[in-house]
Amino acid sequence: MGPPEDPGIAPRALQSLFREMRTGGQHRVTLSMVEIYNEAVRDLLAPGPPERLAVRQGPASQGGIQVAGLTYWDVPNLETLHQMLSLGRSNRATAATAMNQHSSRSHALVTLTLRAASPLRGSGTAGTLHLVDLAGSERAWKAGAVCSARGDPDSAQRLREARTINRSLLALGGVMAALRARRPHVPFRDSQLTRLLQPALGPGATAVLLLQISTRPEDLGETVCSLKFAERVGQVELGPAQRRRAPRSGTPSSLSTDTPLTGTPCTPTPSPGSPPSPGPDSGSSSALAPPEDLPS
Repeated sequence: MGPPEDPGIAPRALQSLFREMRTGGQHRVTLSMVEIYNEAVRDLLAPGPPERLAVRQGPASQGGIQVAGLTYWDVPNLETLHQMLSLGRSNRATAATAMNQHSSRSHALVTLTLRAASPLRGSGTAGTLHLVDLAGSERAWKAGAVCSARGDPDSAQRLREARTINRSLLALGGVMAALRARRPHVPFRDSQLTRLLQPALGPGATAVLLLQISTRPEDLGETVCSLKFAERVGQVELGPAQRRRAPRSGTPSSLSTDTPLTGTPCTPTPSPGSPPSPGPDSGSSSALAPPEDLPS
């Protein structure tokens, strides 16, 4: 995210998106935000405490994945969007470790669905942007979770979190290896993280991996492993972008060629259930941003 005086990748991407939206046409932006904490998917924007949600197989138009009970919010402007993201970050699981005073103990996934209608064309397009903040891989002895775990519930919890994070990142590495080798089977179901990322890593999507590493000599091993991981990811080809056409469903959330957007300003309102259906022309892109180190 970065400080307000020097915004990071996510705020800059969102600013660019809303700047482009002002160039013309009618637009609707829908937001959801979840975290994956100890393999539990939790809604960070739900009213009340975050609850565990079930990830199920969904229609192909949603990337084959559906999160039951997830709330989706209509956001009319950039200021409202930042307010919602701030709320989500405040609900995210964090804790102090020996390496980081405010360590993320979960992966976070922000999904924005943009639907646009052109008055000149009379048709609509839809696309999805996934902004993913991966928790960094940890060596338990460096994080201080091993030597103090006995008799200390907090340290035992940090150790469990570190192991779960590392397993999910290894699963992500397995998915990347399968995509790189173009294997017929890609193990997306090996973790909740890879299941949720399946729509963002499918054919025709565009993915960007941003790697944050440490320059300290004592972290050389983790830095080298992270760079090797990034090198392998950079060799993955998801294929050329494809224009997908979804059949008209007749539901209010569908955007068909004869259903223009109203463009009516609105306050953030949740719409539980299925996410908005993609329009006649839809695509997906993602930015994967690990804050710390990834496994080899």
